[in-house]
Amino acid sequence: MSTKTAVWLQNIATAVPPTSYTQEFAHQFMRDLPMYGEKEQRFLDRIYRDTRIARRHSVIEDYGKDPSQYQFFARSTTLLPEPSVAQRNDLFVAAAEELSLRAAEQLFSATDRVRAEDITHLVTVTCTGFSAPGFDYQLVQRLPLRAGVHRYHIGFMGCFAGFPALKLAHTICSADPGARVLIVDVELCTLHFQFKPEPDTMVANALFADGAAAAVVSCSPPDGPAYRLNGFSSRIVPESDQAMSWRLGDVAFDMKLSTYVPKLLHRDIAAIVHDTMQAVGLRREDVRLWAVHPGGRAILDRIADALELSEEELQFSYATLHDYGNMSSATIFFLLQRMLQDAATGPVFAAAFGPGLTVESACLERV
Repeated sequence: MSTKTAVWLQNIATAVPPTSYTQEFAHQFMRDLPMYGEKEQRFLDRIYRDTRIARRHSVIEDYGKDPSQYQFFARSTTLLPEPSVAQRNDLFVAAAEELSLRAAEQLFSATDRVRAEDITHLVTVTCTGFSAPGFDYQLVQRLPLRAGVHRYHIGFMGCFAGFPALKLAHTICSADPGARVLIVDVELCTLHFQFKPEPDTMVANALFADGAAAAVVSCSPPDGPAYRLNGFSSRIVPESDQAMSWRLGDVAFDMKLSTYVPKLLHRDIAAIVHDTMQAVGLRREDVRLWAVHPGGRAILDRIADALELSEEELQFSYATLHDYGNMSSATIFFLLQRMLQDAATGPVFAAAFGPGLTVESACLERV
């Protein structure tokens, strides 16, 4: 292990919108859309049956209401026209500000060791909306943070973006041991729910959800459960540039999610684990806990098979998927928070996957 100054992730808080729905409700909602025929309905039946998601949260409050009361969707039997990009982004601006603030306030209320005024750097993360000034500015104003706090934003990187945020925080603290870095990650994926009967869109509609997380990274020795940030790795999976993408479309952000993604990860994940652990002087056999981003059931099942892991060894990933769905880059913090409450200690392999196809991974140590 390195003898450099230890950098710790020791406080994590999460928040979700108050509106939620079961996966059964979402399935029926989709089946009732008039633009879906028998072929699409059979496809929906198959993908919703196999997600292993129980419930998801959304900033869209229309679900479960009569169409005459809709505020986001069109008040018509067809739900057309779809909300525009501008309408979706306007809701992002308002909802991201409130949800990010709630996550940060929960973080500071849970500990008296770190106060808002102690924060020296703020790193914000999202890929589901844009504004300037953004929710980073609103956090400075409303927490409040010190006026001279250093701000950084990691945008549009997809599900793996929590790892660049942790890497940046680690770099800052390694260079300045007195730094206290606040990471706030907000992903409002359901704003980009679309009706077009295409497999990629239908799969995305079945998986993604909304959530926010806040975390503090510093060199201050922890006084409770925490993660030491030991090392990070990044890899672009060969022959995968068309496997996953996230682009601005005509009415929303368009997700391309190839069915080959789980197969590509199955092929490469063992080498990624080896390289990530070897970089900090450890082996695959040293891993005690697995924090794998639950991009979907197929991904988790394929990774479990490739690494010869039991479902119990990936229990935190499956449980997070079950309770929340895929909240893009915020999901890893929900998973790590859940794992932090567990009694087990030791080396942790953590990873997430996103457009590229890119795999970001880290070796943590839960203490």
